Amino acid sequence: MKSISGLFVACLLAALFLAGCNQTPAAEPGTLVVDLSAIAKATGQEQSMQNQAQTVREDANAQLIESAKEIEKWLADERAKIGDTPTQEQAVQLQQLSQQAQQQYAQLQSEAQQKVQKAEINLILDYREAVKPFAEKIARSRDASVVLLVDQSVFWLDPAIDITGDVISALRAERVFAGSDADQVSATLPTVAPVETPAAATAE
Repeated sequence: MKSISGLFVACLLAALFLAGCNQTPAAEPGTLVVDLSAIAKATGQEQSMQNQAQTVREDANAQLIESAKEIEKWLADERAKIGDTPTQEQAVQLQQLSQQAQQQYAQLQSEAQQKVQKAEINLILDYREAVKPFAEKIARSRDASVVLLVDQSVFWLDPAIDITGDVISALRAERVFAGSDADQVSATLPTVAPVETPAAATAE
């Protein structure tokens, strides 16, 4: 389970911002733009979301480790019941038990991954909802009717319609993300190695 990257944040923000729209509204008079990825970095929210997602991943990995131990113990107990000299029928049974253990562990891995992905999406949704009122307020003060999200498909834009800096200033003034400013969070995020499938669960 890899950490949430800046590129992932930018792409997911774009996907969520445009969700439900058939296409991006065409730029027209009264249109402003905002860069949510830049705001996340400037306010420390990118790192904060990474840290929170990391905690979820660590918890999920810890649960997987415990589940792997339980599966391995169960399989070892079943082997002990059969003994060191299994019959052909018992050998087939052991193989089936091993496959069952693998399937059970794979299901747990899938559920853990889904849990982490859901948590990451919720973090970004919450962040977007926190920023939205400030972008809206600035847009209304400029008599704008649309605020578009800057993404990697934008080749050039007039800086005059970019309200990213204004939104950052407004968020800081209201201390919306107080305690998570970029200069207050660590620059390095440890990476948790994926949990390996237990040897007993993969044995034929």
